Amino acid sequence: MTNHKVLLLLRHAKSSWANSELADKDRPLNKRGKQNATTMGKYLKKEDLVPDLIVSSTAKRSYKTASIIAKNSGYDKKIGESELLYTATPDDYAKIINDIHDRYNIVMLVAHNPVLEDVIQRILGEYHIMKTCSLAHIELSIKSWTKFHYGVKSKLIDLIITRESEDVNSSSGGSSSNSNGNNSKNL
Repeated sequence: MTNHKVLLLLRHAKSSWANSELADKDRPLNKRGKQNATTMGKYLKKEDLVPDLIVSSTAKRSYKTASIIAKNSGYDKKIGESELLYTATPDDYAKIINDIHDRYNIVMLVAHNPVLEDVIQRILGEYHIMKTCSLAHIELSIKSWTKFHYGVKSKLIDLIITRESEDVNSSSGGSSSNSNGNNSKNL
């Protein structure tokens, strides 16, 4: 057993609004969302950060994000689904995390804003904007998921942001430091 657990919190990739008749939960990914999820999966594989467990919200856009990441990272297990992650409160996240089996050391939760930003703020004590298909790589100083609670010693290892074509300048990739001094990586 390791002295820490790794929590990867991922906001789903960019969804399509092309069909206004669809319920929110049924919205698919758009082209950019699929590309960004592919990029994120390849990044996780390259960084040897493939999760032991992926749990996704039951929303179509979240599950598709998780599926594309799984395929491109080499994750070959079943993707868990949680209805609760679609409507979760920060307290629900804590319960979900506490219920994770300790055989999993790296766990990814694929979910939604605004609650995802709230959860990250409660864990780290600092606010981070989670654009679509952004990943917060957090190290928790716990040996068992049952020991997780807000306020547990934690560290933001990286905030990984997939490129959004309209936000990209002429430079390729790289890191920057946010206002809290933590590194963020643009893919």
